[in-house]
Amino acid sequence: MIKILSKTLSYLFHPLLMVTWFVLMLLYTNPFSFAGMPIGIVIAVIFINTFMFPAISVLLMKKLGFIQNLEMPDHKQRIIPLVATIIFYVWAYLAIKKINFPLTVRVFMLGTLASLFIAFLINVFSKISLHMVGMGGIFMGTLFLSLISPTDIRYFFVAIIVLTGAIASARLYLEAHTMKEVYTGLLVGVFGQLIGLILSFF
Repeated sequence: MIKILSKTLSYLFHPLLMVTWFVLMLLYTNPFSFAGMPIGIVIAVIFINTFMFPAISVLLMKKLGFIQNLEMPDHKQRIIPLVATIIFYVWAYLAIKKINFPLTVRVFMLGTLASLFIAFLINVFSKISLHMVGMGGIFMGTLFLSLISPTDIRYFFVAIIVLTGAIASARLYLEAHTMKEVYTGLLVGVFGQLIGLILSFF
């Protein structure tokens, strides 16, 4: 049962889905920030560019033999998929900037890009938990949002803290990562969002 739950959490909160989850949370808590923007378009732009395109590219790499396993247990196999993901995320950032998405989304996306660059550099030498990179980003994004949101989202922030712990435990239980890799991923996600915030305002 614990193994099934751990795998379910790992799939539901896959690193490539983090931007989509953040935007869905923002749509639920602060829908007015997307005033004049069709919700379907918002979700489609985010989901297609930050999940579908990178996921398809990884599947193609698996088909062509560039990677042997979709979970990519060897950090060296993650290099090319990370490069592809960064390219798609740069495109996604430029798209949401051109469409004039809310500042909160643009800051989060820039922070996510910063986290990806750092994760890529670390991954060249050693493995890092990309799940925790994503959760670190969600944690900081929700923290920033709680400070400026006109609506009370404290319950979301508490839920994110619990979820972060649950996913960290799941990755450790599945023996997908060591404690060091989990903590490193979390710190990279947090630090990346801080960089995104700084770059957005200075």
